[in-house]
Amino acid sequence: MAQKQHKQVVEPKSDTQKIKSLKERIKELERIIGQKQLDIDFKDKMIELAEQRYNVDIKKKLGTKHSSGSSTTKKSTGTK
Repeated sequence: MAQKQHKQVVEPKSDTQKIKSLKERIKELERIIGQKQLDIDFKDKMIELAEQRYNVDIKKKLGTKHSSGSSTTKKSTGTK
């Protein structure tokens, strides 16, 4: 019967530390993303409640583009 060969992988300590610190960084970033999502959900709910209470479409008004006032307009001379 043939024996199975086993390979032993040896990582330098610095690689192991890098992996550990990267995993910790991932956890921290996931926590931050979760917190930001809670903030977004909270603000969306507040907008929804304000829209219902004041009967105003806030989201639609936020999406409209405002005039920058920096463009020039053609003046009408009154002649055709």
